[in-house]
This record gives sequence, C-alpha cells and structure tokens, in this order.
Amino acid sequence: MTDPALQALLDRQAIVDMVVGYARALDAKDWAAARACFADEVETDYGDLRGSGPGRASAHAFVELRRQALERLKTHHLSTNHLVTLDGDVATCESATLIHRLDPSRASDNTFDTLAHYTHTLARTPHGWRITRVRQSVAWNRGNAAVHAGARLDAPPR
Repeated sequence: MTDPALQALLDRQAIVDMVVGYARALDAKDWAAARACFADEVETDYGDLRGSGPGRASAHAFVELRRQALERLKTHHLSTNHLVTLDGDVATCESATLIHRLDPSRASDNTFDTLAHYTHTLARTPHGWRITRVRQSVAWNRGNAAVHAGARLDAPPR
C-alpha cells in the first residue's frame, strides 16, 4: 500500500500530465492521444469562445470537433499554473492556457490567440485519471476569430 501523501503527489502529477498531454496532442494533431485523455462521456462549457451553453458529448465526438477546427492550423497550447484539488477518485485541475493559432493558408490576418482559464474535472479509472468535464473561461482573444472554426466571429477581445 502506498503512503497517502506519496499517493497524493503521484495523483497530482498524473492529473497535470493528463491536462498537458491533451494540449500536446492537439498541437501534434494526434487525435488518438487526445481521445485517450477522456472518459467516454465529456461535459463541456466553451460558452465564452463559442457563444454556446454547456453541453455533453461522447469523447469521440468531442475530439472530432477539435480535429475539424484545428487540423488545418498550426497551434501551440501553453498550459500553466496548474492547481489540483483531490477528492477521492475525483479531481479538479485549474490552469491557464495561452493558445496560439496560425492559419498558413492566409497571407495576412492569419492568427487568433486566446488566453483562457480552464477547469478540468477528472475521474480515477482502471486506466488512470481521465477528463470528464472541461470548462473554458476566456480572459481575452486577439486577432482574427475567422481563423478558428470553433470561435464565434464576434468573439470579444476582452
């Protein structure tokens, strides 16, 4: 049996690794790796960026939407300031993410950047920690929202 303090440290690192691993998978366009970060069903709230309310989707459908929005772009998701709260087999990871998006097919006005605060809820599964809920709160946007198919065109700069 693992010491509880050591287990908490191991859990925290595994949770941060999962959140960062998801960001890395998006940038690498590794959709299978992105899917592996999630439980089978995902609750989502991207209302600030998309202008939509909270929703629920299969992990496959959720990742497919990310693929459709990002596959033609060059992206960099910089995920920082991870604060993990553990509650048994459920955890919350709050973080800040700076997302750079570049559309190489556009000669000009080809970037759209977002600083967002994320709250990921994760559950311990037999296969390790998996994300069950994602909430994005946009601090600001900069650039041409038309670059990102997932953004509403009137995305406020804030």
